Amino acid sequence: MTGLDAVVRALVSHADDGCAPPPGACLAVRAPDVDRVAVAGHRQVLGVPDPLPMTATTSHDLASVTKVAGTTSALLALASAGGLDLADPVRRYLPGAGPMTIDDLLLHRAGLWEWWPTYCDVTDPDAGRQLVRELPLRYAPGAGRHYSDLGFMLLGQVVEAAAGAALPVAVRELVLDPAGMTHTAFGAPVGGEVAAGGLGDVIERRMLDTGDPYPVPRSAADFAGWREHVLVGEVDDGNAFHTFGGASGHAGLFSTVEDLLRLGDALCRSASGDGPWPALGAFLAGGPDAGQSRGFRSWSTTAAGCTVTAFGHPGFTGSTFAVLPEHAATVVLATNRLHVSGPPVPNEAMWRPALDAAHAVLHAG
Repeated sequence: MTGLDAVVRALVSHADDGCAPPPGACLAVRAPDVDRVAVAGHRQVLGVPDPLPMTATTSHDLASVTKVAGTTSALLALASAGGLDLADPVRRYLPGAGPMTIDDLLLHRAGLWEWWPTYCDVTDPDAGRQLVRELPLRYAPGAGRHYSDLGFMLLGQVVEAAAGAALPVAVRELVLDPAGMTHTAFGAPVGGEVAAGGLGDVIERRMLDTGDPYPVPRSAADFAGWREHVLVGEVDDGNAFHTFGGASGHAGLFSTVEDLLRLGDALCRSASGDGPWPALGAFLAGGPDAGQSRGFRSWSTTAAGCTVTAFGHPGFTGSTFAVLPEHAATVVLATNRLHVSGPPVPNEAMWRPALDAAHAVLHAG
């Protein structure tokens, strides 16, 4: 049993602090001389007569990994082609938007609300886009990092305006096709095997009932379309599903571990000067906040006396993607952490041991 096997078996069998472990997990690492995958558990256990196995080809709702795999990478492609600049004011592309730049949005420093249940106000995509553009700021622009889904909703609109195409078309042409990602799409999985999610909109409904973690001036009673069934092949994120038809800059992509490895390869080749997106260096450059580059989160990992930085993004549904440019390596962890009856284990608690184990594999050869 390899180090990766041990990690995924541990992930699906045990979680601390009263959290329920994900039913299934897949962990993969790929570099020029390394190609390892480990899988354990099941892609669905609720709502089916018999558990269905997780495999390396299972599709996953990427949730906020969409921010990197779709929106940030599309902006990277546009910047690499000279189609936009990080210093551009958002109003250049979206008249009526607030006083922020593309860079502010990528760094989560534009002063926006962290989250807003757009479906409590509108359920039409065009009306949703206008609502996000016109919401008053919550914080002073540039005053600090406030992680915001709304910022990436706006960045998705910037991609559409700069590319002159709807977001699914723009992401396909700018990112998915150049990276060879044939099993990635907005709104629904490509293929029939998909990891199941949680019980409808129970988490967002609870967020509105409790105001935790993001208090907003709306309540669960303001929306009548709550889902109550096990989500299988439906976008989990309420804003992406109910307002934006499954395609938004912050969430909505389904993908496979293999496709994310292919994206990582394109990013690693770009980092070394041999890939499709030469502007990557500006996106990975450190920003004013620890752990945050432009659209990318970052983590430090140490193995065999070697400390490197991984750049990527987690997704609420249980997947995390990262590249380690110094090793030309990609690490993908895909789980169905919301497909549980109790509180789900936090992403970070799964990702840290997975990343460190994958880094160790790179040194073991």
